[in-house]
Amino acid sequence: MAVATAVVWTVGGSPAAHAQALTKSDSTDAYRDGTIKVDGRTIHYLDWGPEGKPAFILVHALGHSAHNYDHVAPLLNQRHRVIAIDLRGHGDSDWSPKGDYSVEDYVSDLHALVTQLKLGPVTLIGCSIGGRVVQVYSGMYPDRVSKLIVLDVGPARPESTTRTLSDRIEREQQGWASEEELYASLRRNPTRVPEEVHRNQVRYESKRLANGRVVWKYDPKVVNGLGPIELWDYVKKIKAPTLYVIGGRSRLVTPDEQRQLKTLPFAEVITIPEAGHYPQEDTPELFLAVVKAFLAG
Repeated sequence: MAVATAVVWTVGGSPAAHAQALTKSDSTDAYRDGTIKVDGRTIHYLDWGPEGKPAFILVHALGHSAHNYDHVAPLLNQRHRVIAIDLRGHGDSDWSPKGDYSVEDYVSDLHALVTQLKLGPVTLIGCSIGGRVVQVYSGMYPDRVSKLIVLDVGPARPESTTRTLSDRIEREQQGWASEEELYASLRRNPTRVPEEVHRNQVRYESKRLANGRVVWKYDPKVVNGLGPIELWDYVKKIKAPTLYVIGGRSRLVTPDEQRQLKTLPFAEVITIPEAGHYPQEDTPELFLAVVKAFLAG
């Protein structure tokens, strides 16, 4: 979709009102596990297929995994081969021995996936740190990207965000007594996230240590890649039509940054008022409606 000027969308209404706009995929929810090798490390991915169609690659947030998209991926593969990657240090991908977790390091894993599977041009979607990865990738390899969707993150990351993430990761290293205690911690505060999404998260993104404590799978050294850096130099090189989806209940993308995004000639900005930092979790029906509309444009 060619975009002459940046526009702003705001999507409201209840999830039930938007659910009727979704089209159920004719495929099953089944995926195939796959791996590639990058500098001797194993990078894991999930592939919902079907092969032979343009690729749509899903990139998760910090601390999550490819399974974060299990509930929406099967509904996106009518026209695309849908693939979700486990970034290094996350999910079932190997950890970096040297603690190399910069955005550019993650981009190298994504590029290896695209080249080794002979994909492209690809559609990309990324949430949080995944959103930073797909922005950088699209700036580094603009001719390899057909469309780009960025979930609740912009080119900037202020120092306050870095501190919040670092503090959260440090707390999480203490772990939980059981999977049920971990699940209860996710449900403790009021949340819009469906129960099955949190159950899936505990199932695929946690592990039990030798001492019996349950912790998240990700490498604690992912904090090495955190910092108050900005990506505008990459973003300005993007050629693909780009959609920034902002969670109305999130404060990560500041009003000033949103105003800057609206000046980009290739970009659209949409706000989902009911969503927080993870629109695909908080408001999956709205998320799917927005993504499908953008892909069809």
